[in-house]
Amino acid sequence: MLAGGLFVAAIIPAQAAEFQGSAQLSEKWVQTVYQPAFEQFASAASQWAADSAGLCGSTAGSRIYSLQTDFTRVLQHHAQVEIFRSGPLLDNHLQNRLFYWPDKRRVGERQLRALLAQSDVATLSVEQLAGKSVAVQGFPALERLLFSDGHYTVEEAPYCHLVEILIRNIASMANELNRAWQSESDYVQAFLHPEASSEFFRSHDEALRSVITEVVTGLDSLIDRKLQPLLSGDPKLIRTAPLWRSRRTVAMLRGNIASIRSLLFDAGLLQQLGMEEELDTDFNYLEHLLDKIRYTFAFADADGQLSPEVDTVFASLSAVLNDIRHTVNYEVLTPLGMGVNFNADDGD
Repeated sequence: MLAGGLFVAAIIPAQAAEFQGSAQLSEKWVQTVYQPAFEQFASAASQWAADSAGLCGSTAGSRIYSLQTDFTRVLQHHAQVEIFRSGPLLDNHLQNRLFYWPDKRRVGERQLRALLAQSDVATLSVEQLAGKSVAVQGFPALERLLFSDGHYTVEEAPYCHLVEILIRNIASMANELNRAWQSESDYVQAFLHPEASSEFFRSHDEALRSVITEVVTGLDSLIDRKLQPLLSGDPKLIRTAPLWRSRRTVAMLRGNIASIRSLLFDAGLLQQLGMEEELDTDFNYLEHLLDKIRYTFAFADADGQLSPEVDTVFASLSAVLNDIRHTVNYEVLTPLGMGVNFNADDGD
């Protein structure tokens, strides 16, 4: 589920499966992909919350640039778990609470403005924020506060307390996810040891299908949702790209791509299918493209048009990701005995 529209990928049998899920694959996915990614996100977010304690009213000098740097670092760790859209991330509305996007009707902006106007915002607690709209709880709301068009000292700003509470709320959700991916949790136990009566996974094949669904939907989200506005040539649409205000779009793309690569490679799936070399070349080229604009923050001119260099890089990213998607859909899914059926209400 993406905010603003339903996005569903269903993996359906296409032929007699030649390759099946296994206990070994499931264990490697848990130990080498999921658990490290969620642990790193929780650790980075917790450290940020600890470092930002006592932020408001400080006279030691503005920390806005360190806050922005930490925002980027923690955001990239979140981007590496964002595409794991099954199990714990779907519980307690965590996916949308952490990253409410796309926000086609600017709900987050309006609700954040209303929240800041409330008389008790200076005493708001993490628990109270967690009970409010998902649109004001995560990275997009924090981005609006840390990356404004003006220059300010955030420690003295009226919304300083909300900055600190948002950081703590993100850390709280990151730790909730990390706990849910511990080996003793019901979800992980079902992933590792599926049973016919399980509400999560009845077989290792179902666990495999869950992973492949995350790969397929992750690629579609990157290509059709996140890169599409950047390739439109329309300044209004370009500004709807995720994290456009802070120019951290590349950080999100990098994290998403890293997690898709990890799902495909780190448990040994592609090696067993004999597809490792072909896709490794494509993913390495994606890294090369991302490095070309890693430190570019002025993506667009005063009229909102992308610079020629940035436009070329985003177009190349889309082309390579499309190649990877084609390979996954037609050369990886086939030996797995799977086909892809999409039901995306894109017009919603």
